[in-house]
Amino acid sequence: MEIVGGVQVSPYLLAAIGLAVGLVSGFVGVGGGYMLTPALMVLGFPSGMAVGTSLALIAGNALIAVVRHRQLGHVDLKMGVILMAGTLMGTEVGVRIHRAVEALGPDPKDIIVLGVLLVTLAGIGVFMYRELQRSRRQMAGMSEEELAACDDVQSSGVCHVFQHLWIPPVIRFTKSKLTISTWVVMLVGFATGVLSGFMGVGGGVVTAPALMYIVGQPSVMAAGTSLSGFGVSASFGCFRHAMMGHVHLGAALVILLGTAIGTQVGAIGTNYLKGMALRYVLGYAVLTALIGPGFKLAYFLTGRFTPWLNHTAVVLTIAQIFVPVTIIIMFLAFAVKYHRGGTVPHWAETLMISRERLRQRQTR
Repeated sequence: MEIVGGVQVSPYLLAAIGLAVGLVSGFVGVGGGYMLTPALMVLGFPSGMAVGTSLALIAGNALIAVVRHRQLGHVDLKMGVILMAGTLMGTEVGVRIHRAVEALGPDPKDIIVLGVLLVTLAGIGVFMYRELQRSRRQMAGMSEEELAACDDVQSSGVCHVFQHLWIPPVIRFTKSKLTISTWVVMLVGFATGVLSGFMGVGGGVVTAPALMYIVGQPSVMAAGTSLSGFGVSASFGCFRHAMMGHVHLGAALVILLGTAIGTQVGAIGTNYLKGMALRYVLGYAVLTALIGPGFKLAYFLTGRFTPWLNHTAVVLTIAQIFVPVTIIIMFLAFAVKYHRGGTVPHWAETLMISRERLRQRQTR
């Protein structure tokens, strides 16, 4: 498949990437743009087209995932609507910033987009990794009964600060079992939209952690709600980038064929695992996503005179996509075995929804 003059990409490779991105998207509630945009860039897509095509894929993928998460009861629609309002405003800002950066020329633009993406991912990844280690130590001190009774463990107290910012209007979100100012949720949506419009990152990589740690949503609920929130912003961002000729519909459709399958499998898996399992996958996915784009940025910074940096970036960017995929498949395999009455390692059992609680969910 020809993308631009002289750049050709195998549709089978694009479909495989889509399958992997869909699995991660459905499982942890991200659009997959943080993986897909750099992957397309290292495959030869110009940054503008990588951003626009990524947004086209994210828009379709989010719709598929939201439908499945809605069926599983993992979507807070009231919060999703407020997120949409914030993301629409933020997306327009992000698109305008991207257009301004384009005027600097191809290389400066690519360096800025990749640089901002790497800084964002590094900050989120380090925070999540440290929080996961604290949560793991907290779980180690629980009794067997306490572990079986809880569906999620979070050690961060940041959400308590924001939940006590009583700036009217303050809304009770019954589905999420929390009360918080509307402006906090709007701000999360706005930040999501800016990243979506500027970098082609659907925002889930920011929204899902923000809903968990700033708003205080349970991890599984944050996965479904984040998808409903940034799906609209991704659609709007895709439309705006299409107006500038930045969307390759052929590539987006091929990738969407893969994500349609992966998203369904990933979303179903969230019904059998605790929220901490989702955060493990998201944390390690974000951290590993830094490697390939880091080499690509180094390639641009050296003036494209070191081809081995570019080749290494291509290999590592494609390879890192399958790191979270491998972890998810391992979790799902353990979950199937556990819920069929088999035995699994103790560390894996602590991440499984207990058989009793799963039966209660299925009988509601």
